Amino acid sequence: MPASLAPEKRAAILADIRAGKPRNQIARDHGVSAGTVTNIARENNEAGAFDRSATKTATAAATADSAAVRAATSRRFLDECNRLLDDLHKPFTAYSFGGRDNTYAEHGFTEPPVDAKRTMITAAAIAYDKHLAQERHDATGAEGASDVDRWLVMMMGSSPSAKPPS
Repeated sequence: MPASLAPEKRAAILADIRAGKPRNQIARDHGVSAGTVTNIARENNEAGAFDRSATKTATAAATADSAAVRAATSRRFLDECNRLLDDLHKPFTAYSFGGRDNTYAEHGFTEPPVDAKRTMITAAAIAYDKHLAQERHDATGAEGASDVDRWLVMMMGSSPSAKPPS
């Protein structure tokens, strides 16, 4: 059985607990185990000092908020892609500024010229790729999962932590 801690050391640990220091930091500072710090907190009715449920809830809320913003951005990429593709077959006005007198000239076309279509298609494709990348990111639900876990999800169609059917 390990030797008891000196009352002064217990008091110093308890003071750090009440000051709101993290449990593992207190353990390192005083050369004791994290379990010892937890026991001292419990013995002194300070067991809630290390409760991080509020932090966990706030982190979950922030994660959900970020997912909502990503979904909205992804949708904007998809909408922009569709607008660009629609513009491929709409009337198009080509214009220029210049010349010695810095004049403005324009000409209307029933559709954009080939170079303008190529630019619109490229921009639409990039927007669509960004949309798809975001969809893949959020569809996996595996933010932070290891490559092996993501591979297993892809191969098995379920999470590796999912229980097999009974």
